[in-house]
Amino acid sequence: MLRNYITIAFRRLWVGRVYTLINVTGLALGIVCSMVIYVFLTYELSFDTFHSQSSHIFRIVEHNHKANGTQYWNTTAYPLAEAIRSDIPGSITAQTAGPISRIISSDDGKGNIRRFEEKKILFVDKYYLQLFDFQKVFDQKENGLWIAGSPQTAFNKPNAVILTQRSAEKYFPTEVSQKETLIGKTLKLNNTDELIISGIIQNPPVNTNLLFDLIVNYQFFKTNNPYKATNWSGNYEGTTYVLLDPTIQPSTFEKQLAALKKKYMKAEDDRRSSYFLQPLTDIHTQTQYGSLGSYTVQKELLWSLASLGVFLILIACINFINLTTAQAVKRSKEVGIRKAIGGTQLQLFFQFVSETFLIVVIAVGLSTVFLHWLLSSLNSYLTIIELDLQIDSTLIVFSILLCIIVSIIAGFYPAIVLTHYQPIKALKGVIKTGSYGLLLRKGLIIFQFGITYCLLVGMLIVAQQMDYFQHKDLGFVTEAVVTVKMPPNQTAMQQEQFRQRLLAHPSIKQVSYSSGAPTTANSYGTDFRLPSEPLTQMRQAEMKVVDLPYASLYNLTVLSGQWLSEANRMPDGQGFNGFVVNETLIKMLGLTPEKAVGQTLIISEGEAPIVGVVRDFHNTSLQQSIKPCVLLLWNKDFIEESSIRLQLPHNNPLAIQSTLAFIEDTWKEAFPEGVYQYAFLKDTLAKNYLVENLIFDAFRVFAVISIFISCLGLFGLITHTSEQRTKEIGIRKVLGASVQQIVLLLSGDFLWLIGIAFIATIPLIWYIMHEWLQKFTYKIEIRWWMFGLSGAIAFIIALATICVQAIRSALANPTQSLRSE
Repeated sequence: MLRNYITIAFRRLWVGRVYTLINVTGLALGIVCSMVIYVFLTYELSFDTFHSQSSHIFRIVEHNHKANGTQYWNTTAYPLAEAIRSDIPGSITAQTAGPISRIISSDDGKGNIRRFEEKKILFVDKYYLQLFDFQKVFDQKENGLWIAGSPQTAFNKPNAVILTQRSAEKYFPTEVSQKETLIGKTLKLNNTDELIISGIIQNPPVNTNLLFDLIVNYQFFKTNNPYKATNWSGNYEGTTYVLLDPTIQPSTFEKQLAALKKKYMKAEDDRRSSYFLQPLTDIHTQTQYGSLGSYTVQKELLWSLASLGVFLILIACINFINLTTAQAVKRSKEVGIRKAIGGTQLQLFFQFVSETFLIVVIAVGLSTVFLHWLLSSLNSYLTIIELDLQIDSTLIVFSILLCIIVSIIAGFYPAIVLTHYQPIKALKGVIKTGSYGLLLRKGLIIFQFGITYCLLVGMLIVAQQMDYFQHKDLGFVTEAVVTVKMPPNQTAMQQEQFRQRLLAHPSIKQVSYSSGAPTTANSYGTDFRLPSEPLTQMRQAEMKVVDLPYASLYNLTVLSGQWLSEANRMPDGQGFNGFVVNETLIKMLGLTPEKAVGQTLIISEGEAPIVGVVRDFHNTSLQQSIKPCVLLLWNKDFIEESSIRLQLPHNNPLAIQSTLAFIEDTWKEAFPEGVYQYAFLKDTLAKNYLVENLIFDAFRVFAVISIFISCLGLFGLITHTSEQRTKEIGIRKVLGASVQQIVLLLSGDFLWLIGIAFIATIPLIWYIMHEWLQKFTYKIEIRWWMFGLSGAIAFIIALATICVQAIRSALANPTQSLRSE
């Protein structure tokens, strides 16, 4: 019986191969998109779930309350973990520092030095790999997580370092095959400190918020950073994790943390800070706290993506339902004959469902063929977030469920319609499409194009917001500015020599040293208040360590007072004697630019007079409001990058490449033990809008696919309508109807349905996009023309699709039309 169903289904699909092709193409596009979305969602929701006790591991986060609001930190004071182990029994606590960027080098003993800037160095204590054991990833491998060395001995030496397999291959390419021989070898940190290799472990999965390439014993960090390691008031790169006994409630532990904090912190620090537990598996999807070394993504964004996948499947199913029910009349005689010779309604139902299932299986097969290529393309495109999308066993289960669900959605109603025909009426050919069926088809077309219209409007609004980000005046120069990371342990003499050599080049206009550009992802924080204000009035600000040419290079506008001068730098380089602040800061103090100059300002690092006020510039991305900012001349240890402003002929690639090569050669000559890294400032700023760019790309791709699937359905429906009305078209042409009149006749019903879809969905898409824009401090306004333009684009595409077949039918020879049966 099953074989018979399949054989008949194949024959039927071949006879109606045009409609089969339309259905298979539409379903395949919807299914492959849903598969990609499923793999992506599975990946995003799997972050840090592969540790044996991941459901009981928490990150301790801090809420820091200031007069100008609450800050949410994913870092805590370094001494916290040790204090918990001492004062709160019943838990395992791990302390980390980093990930931190440092220069690591190896020497093969023959003068060959391999030197790299490592951005994922993690300082951890001996408890770290007890909490994060990666057991669900590596437990099937012969040696588990450890390739060489063991957890029992890896932290015996204070300067021990554990390499991943990737980093071992990088530093010891000729010896890595015998990994045991690497134990005891040495590496240099920042060209001075010696690290001894104590272990080699597997490369950790990339779907983790705990990224690292090297693990260094936390004792080394404590020894070299005694102030940070013992400071309860500071908040640096330290993260504290705790593994709770299942019998301990997180709320109970938080109360114990509050008591511990009161014991060790100063009264003012205790008053302004609060500790909370954040589940390890929530870190990736709770953007409030962020993640060190990785990225976070909002759960709402993931669910929106899942909804898009569902909608694309529905659009493809709607095509199938509409085409199948529209052709129901053509199959009425087949149904009548089958029923007349004894076929039951159940047998007919399974026959028609089997045809649907066969189409779905073919579509799923085609989708699977293209899936691997699509995932590889996504992994290559999204290297900035180290995406690693892979096909796994769960996808097989998902594909099977998808086959069943789509077959039910797409096939159930058409099968019911076809099997309910009465044999006598069917054989007489008096079957007509009922008003209910016609109404359903119209409703499905409205729903289908409503989704498409939403995607088109969303794509246009996101595109406008991205264009706004790219062209909004940030309050400083961004064109032709190159930033170069400065090496550690640099001297003032090296800096000045490097500057003078660069300025001798005719294409280099200015050079400045600072802790970062006006808008930078990495910034120093400080607190500020006036001497007349109590400690409780401390507010949070950004602190930028700059030099004298900084304002000129970035074209910052001084509103009152003057820019920093040598008089504002202490002779020993350890202090400061003057601040420049921005407008936002003085507004918080209730001052005007003129009255602010000369006022003493107290910050966490000391106090000095305000010597100047600069016009506000965007020191954060445009998702956030401008922060108060303090600019000062200070210790060279805070100098992290040089800014180089070029003056080049417009769009001259050869001149740009030549100048960049000169900068690199000069840098390597000035800092021979450093690792050269440069970036154009505009490219760096663009990374602030990575998520928004991804949303725009997703809207663009899904909108194109959606309108293509919808137009496939329209093409099928207009083709069927033309076939059904062949004689009517012939008669009308004989009676003098023009091609334009016939095209309007065939397309009119579809076009007004599309118009209804557009009008009906305007309030919904306006609300969705308005809510999305609210997360940005600086945003565009939603304008009426965005809806009009999107509607016009969709309408024109739909009209073109309809007209292709309508014109073909209108141009047909009426003699042939009237003779056809």
